[in-house]
Parts: sequence; structure tokens; C-alpha cells
Amino acid sequence: MAKPFHIIVVAGGSGKRMNSAMPKQFLKINGIPVIAVTFNRMNAVIPGCRFTVVIAERDLKYWNDCSNYISFHSSINIAFGGPERFHSVRSGLAFVRNDEVVAIHDAVRPLFTGDVIRQGFMVAEKSGSAIPVIPLSESIREINGGLSKSADRSRFRLCQTPQFFQATLLLDAYRQSYTQSFTDDASVVESSGYPIRIIEGNPENIKITTPADLKFAEAILPGLT
Repeated sequence: MAKPFHIIVVAGGSGKRMNSAMPKQFLKINGIPVIAVTFNRMNAVIPGCRFTVVIAERDLKYWNDCSNYISFHSSINIAFGGPERFHSVRSGLAFVRNDEVVAIHDAVRPLFTGDVIRQGFMVAEKSGSAIPVIPLSESIREINGGLSKSADRSRFRLCQTPQFFQATLLLDAYRQSYTQSFTDDASVVESSGYPIRIIEGNPENIKITTPADLKFAEAILPGLT
């Protein structure tokens, strides 16, 4: 029997790089808040999935205003974030059940494809984890003090969200104490000794942090499936 799916959307960002007093996840793409686009697209791919949102408590009004854009708004669990993303995810895990496969996603990444979501859940259900990655397209250099040297970019990948895990594995990993080496959920899980599986992501799935990113999302969103 297939495990139930649960998506945790982490929405603790600010609008600093957007030069906006409103947090970036509540800014609008083609008239709809970014976070609402993310939830609606997720629900279209995995209907009936359980959802949790993690927000800063100060942003509760912004979140409540999204009820006009998300038809299933009232069924979404709400958790409040902490000082670091690690603590915010841990807060959201309070709603997770042991038998679930869990995806943890950045609210400001609405440009995922349905194929990535479906494959991520399928691979994580079988193998424990699934992390979408994309290849580097630019040359890279390794910095060491004041010097640098060329590095083989074929050996590296950029990690995206959502990141998918079996719940028991994820809950165990997040019992650790926070360290600055935890840059994403995969790094937390890997630190607990669990292997990490990767899948192919989609390059369009950028993290929206600047006004240029917002314009890119407005242009590309209608063509995504």
C-alpha cells in the first residue's frame, strides 16, 4: 500500500532583496501571491496531499489574506518558524505522521514541474530520499585563501527543493542539534548517516529573491506543467 504524502512549505523569508516591506512569498505573480501559486500548483499535481505551512508569526495576517487565493486554505496546518530554516522545518515536522513521505519546499519556488514532484515522491518512498539537482552551466573555481584553482564542474550539482524523505528518517535526523553546516534538509539527513538519492530537477525552478526573478516567473509560469 502506498504511503500518504505530506508537503511542508517553508515561508520564512523577508522582502529585503525585493526592496519591499512585504515578505517576498506574499508578493504577486500575475496577480496571485507567490505562496498561493506554490500551494495551488502542488495540489494540482498531488490532489488530496496533506499540507503544512511554516511562517513567521508576524506574517500571520499576510497568510490569512491568502485564503482568497487557495481554496483549501483552511485545511493547511500552520507552524511558526524559528531563528534558522532548520528550526522552522523542525516546527513543521510536528504535524508529520510516521507513515508518510514528506516533501519540504521553499514557498518562493513555484516553478517546479509535476514530473519532479511525482518522481520525488516515488523515489523517496522506495529509497528513503530524493533530492532534485541540476548541473552547473558556468565554469567554477575553488577559493583557498587569496588563491583559486579551476574545479571540475561535472562533479558538482545545484540542489533544489522540494526535497523528499520518508518521515521516520526525517524525524530522526531533525532530533540533532543545529549546526551551520546544515544548509538544506539533505545535509541534515546526511549528517544522521542516511544516504541521499538524487533526481533530475528542472532549471526553471529558481528561488525567487529579486525583482528580476519575479519577472522571470511571470513570463515562464504559464508554460509549465
